[in-house]
Amino acid sequence: MIKKINGLVILTTITALSLLGACGSEENSSEVQANEGRQDYSPEDFKKISDGFEEYSVWIETSNTPSRESSIRALFVFSDENLTSYGNINDEDKLTLEEVNELTDDELIKQVEKHATRISEGEYTLDITLDEFGQNTKEISLILEEDYNHIITYDLKSLYWESGLSSEVEYIASLEEKGDQFEVNNEDITFTSIEDEPKNLLTINGGMISQRIFDTTYSGLSIGEQTALLSRVDEGFIGFVIDSPDTTNNRVTIEGK
Repeated sequence: MIKKINGLVILTTITALSLLGACGSEENSSEVQANEGRQDYSPEDFKKISDGFEEYSVWIETSNTPSRESSIRALFVFSDENLTSYGNINDEDKLTLEEVNELTDDELIKQVEKHATRISEGEYTLDITLDEFGQNTKEISLILEEDYNHIITYDLKSLYWESGLSSEVEYIASLEEKGDQFEVNNEDITFTSIEDEPKNLLTINGGMISQRIFDTTYSGLSIGEQTALLSRVDEGFIGFVIDSPDTTNNRVTIEGK
């Protein structure tokens, strides 16, 4: 009788442990499925970059791993069919993204405009380069159309020394004789010209980037191995993508056509 009871106890214990193990397995299985779950998006959830330039006017060229200390390398401002690019900013004058957070778009433009030594302005297009099969977009280039305004600032003394002329007065006289459009401002000289050839400002060929820095969300696309083009967006914004060849945006061409 004692043996039977002991056997029953042992059998009951084994059964209970098996049930507990089964429950544990089901619970662990549920946790794995929950952890592996992800939210899927359809292509319509992403904003094409051509539409992005029309909806978000100010774009920042910066690191493709943006942080609070990442600096602005260039600024691009879109207004209807026109684009103004501000570039060639001295390192000591570059704003960080943390500083950008504290500025409105207008304040940011004014700050960058003061320190940019190359400014270009004109109508723009986006030109798609197809992949090797001619089916999908390999990359898309941001192009200033012909007859755009180009403003470039130099140190006057440096140009005078490079000219080989005897004085700054003689150098300025030589510019006037050639008919160059320029303005002297203290130690700087600024040239203004109208360029009759299109200019490729940058090429977008990378993946989507999104980063929240303090309370500001930046989103955009890679434009090189170390750089990205980003704009400030609302929290929860999904992301930008490059246009496909079937885009309907009239500012987009395909391999120049």
